[in-house]
Amino acid sequence: MANPYTNPFEAVAGRQVSSTFEGRHVYIEEQMLIHPAHADGLVDKGDPVAFFDGVGVALKSAQAVTDSIPVETEGVWRLSVTNTGVNTFGAIVVGQVLYIDALGVIYDEWSTSYAVFGYALEPIDDPGQGDPITQVIAVKVHWMWPWWYYTSTAPPWV
Repeated sequence: MANPYTNPFEAVAGRQVSSTFEGRHVYIEEQMLIHPAHADGLVDKGDPVAFFDGVGVALKSAQAVTDSIPVETEGVWRLSVTNTGVNTFGAIVVGQVLYIDALGVIYDEWSTSYAVFGYALEPIDDPGQGDPITQVIAVKVHWMWPWWYYTSTAPPWV
C-alpha cells in the first residue's frame, strides 16, 4: 500500500487527514518501522515502534511489509522496558526519559538509542553490576523532537 498521505485527490490545503481528527494516529508502511523482532519479521499489534524521530505503538499486526500500520503516537501504554543501569540514576525513576534502539527495545541509555520514546511512569530497580533488568511498566509515549540530541554530544543534565 502506498503512503496514505500522498493521495493527490486529498491534497487540499487545510483538509484534516488524520483518522481520529486529533493527529495522534499516523499510518506508516511496515517496512519503514523499527520494531522488536518476531519469527515472521513483521510488526505485531502492541509493539513499540520508531520511524526516524517518530515513535509510537503499533495498533495492528502486519501481514506484509507493504501493509500500512496505524501507529498511536501518544498515550500511556504498558510496555517492556529494560534498565541497563548505565543511566545517571542507576534505577529508572518515574518521569525519566526512555529511548528506543534500532532493535525496537525501550531502555534508559541515550547514547546508543535511535529516538526518544517517552517517559517512565513506574520505577525499575538499579541492576548494579548484574544483567540488565527488563519489566513491563507504564510508559507515557510521546513523539517529540529531541533538540538536545542534535545540538549536543552530551545529555542536557551533564
